[in-house]
Amino acid sequence: MTLLVTLWTLVCPLFLMLAAGTAGASPLDPKGQDWEGLSQLVGIAQAELGVGRVAALTRLDLSNLHKEDALFIVHPTMALDVDELSTFMRAGGRVVILDDYGTGDELLARFGIRRVPLPSRPAEMLRDNPALAIAEPASNHATVRDVGRVVLNHATGLDHKALSAVLVVRGQGEPDVLLSVAGAVGQGRLLAVGDSSVLMNSMLRYPGNRALAAALVRYAAEDDTWGRRDGKLFILANDFETTGAFGADSRLGGVLGEVSRTLEEALESLRRDGMPQLAAYLLALAVGLGVIGWTSTRAGHPHRAVAPRFIKPAAVAAQGGIAGRAAVLAAPGTPRMLAMLEMKSALEEDIATRLGLERPPPGDELAKRARAAGLLDAGQAEALARLLKTLADMENAFSMHQRRKIDRVRDADVQAVAARVRDLLEAVGRAHP
Repeated sequence: MTLLVTLWTLVCPLFLMLAAGTAGASPLDPKGQDWEGLSQLVGIAQAELGVGRVAALTRLDLSNLHKEDALFIVHPTMALDVDELSTFMRAGGRVVILDDYGTGDELLARFGIRRVPLPSRPAEMLRDNPALAIAEPASNHATVRDVGRVVLNHATGLDHKALSAVLVVRGQGEPDVLLSVAGAVGQGRLLAVGDSSVLMNSMLRYPGNRALAAALVRYAAEDDTWGRRDGKLFILANDFETTGAFGADSRLGGVLGEVSRTLEEALESLRRDGMPQLAAYLLALAVGLGVIGWTSTRAGHPHRAVAPRFIKPAAVAAQGGIAGRAAVLAAPGTPRMLAMLEMKSALEEDIATRLGLERPPPGDELAKRARAAGLLDAGQAEALARLLKTLADMENAFSMHQRRKIDRVRDADVQAVAARVRDLLEAVGRAHP
């Protein structure tokens, strides 16, 4: 009996310590050793890159980031600094985001990615449970070249027609849905996965999930076309905090970035939790007083006669059709890149119409169809594909407001592209009057 009491005295504190350690870990905690922690993901990253190049943080100063670094964001619950993350990627940084029901929507929306439901009846699933759907590589993308089937956990799909497909969930009697997409952002890259728990400790017992974890780490840190990527990989999860500004050269830039993030977090908290009752009352009172004040000041002013709009001549730029568009394009302040995009749209629509298509497909596909239909020969189809690829890059730069690339286009560039477009349209017209 004495021996049993002694053993219990020694073992009981150990059990209590282990229980306390397990209870203290939050879901998807990079330091969590339990089934829903991310400690094994951190271990895989350290094995791939070395311990000194991997850091799991709860607070990151963006001013300390370099373009050689990479961010691994898992299930963010605070407002992300989308502007700074975009600047970081355009400079060469890489961001891998795994998020299904967190606050990553704004970052995804910045690049045209939207969340969609997965198939209600996946072709493959674990234990006949649609919430445990199985994804497979959607292409020969380098990230999933050595990855087999990946088991998901209450994931969401992602939709973007132009980005590279990485993982897909096949539907049984319904359309397939992408789980992961990737694309270039300036000199950097973005890879998004619609499942924040696919790499937690309990899911890494599946070979495909473990292979995916190693592949994503390598993707985040591999060398780029502009040089070596020998920076750090920062793993951020849940309610992590970011401060400062990427590439900030002054304290003022960091302060302004901090103020902007504070306002964004306040607005996110207001959207999520609502306004306190007293604040709502005071705001309503202020709005009511403002309406009364505005009405009293306007009521005594005589109405100023305004000439009817139908007797005013409409400016050419305000007119519809060809005249209005031509006036806008010819205006001195209009970027010349906009004329390039007009020619791209005209070229695609003309060829698509001759092919009997409702909308133009991607440039390389359009060139293949034009070649197959006999509208263009092999050399002309190749020239069409190159031209549409160049114009698509310009369209991407214009949509992302990359001022340096937009201002680089000159009248001579527009005239050269116009000549190439005219030659291609004449060739198509000869083949299909």
